[in-house]
Amino acid sequence: MTRRQFSPEDLREIRELAKGWGKIVARRACGDGPLTEVDLSAMEQLAQAAAAGLTEGTLTTLLEQQAQALGPEQLCPGCGRPCPVGRAERPLTCRDGTLTQSEPVGHCPDCRRDFFPPTAPAAQRRPRLQPRRPAVDR
Repeated sequence: MTRRQFSPEDLREIRELAKGWGKIVARRACGDGPLTEVDLSAMEQLAQAAAAGLTEGTLTTLLEQQAQALGPEQLCPGCGRPCPVGRAERPLTCRDGTLTQSEPVGHCPDCRRDFFPPTAPAAQRRPRLQPRRPAVDR
């Protein structure tokens, strides 16, 4: 699976965008005028809450986009049969805490196994119905 790497320029642009959102958060929390009764500690709490919300929203959106790209059916990795894809809640541990993801889960009734579809399409192959060749007995 190919992994996209973000360039330093991409990350700088996103940081600048989030910096602009910080101004919106400050206005929403404190209004337009200067607040003399808010100390640096309270400001940091506000910034941390905003950063946590931004992180959660970004990860939730990107994970959901990956899940939606899979479609309603995926091939079983064992037998190749098309199987319906459902969802299961799963906690993910991230750098700044945990996040609950609605993860795609497939179930093959023939193999009687659950599988987690990959986000990248698998290479096409023909499913084998029988082993290649029986082993020669001693």
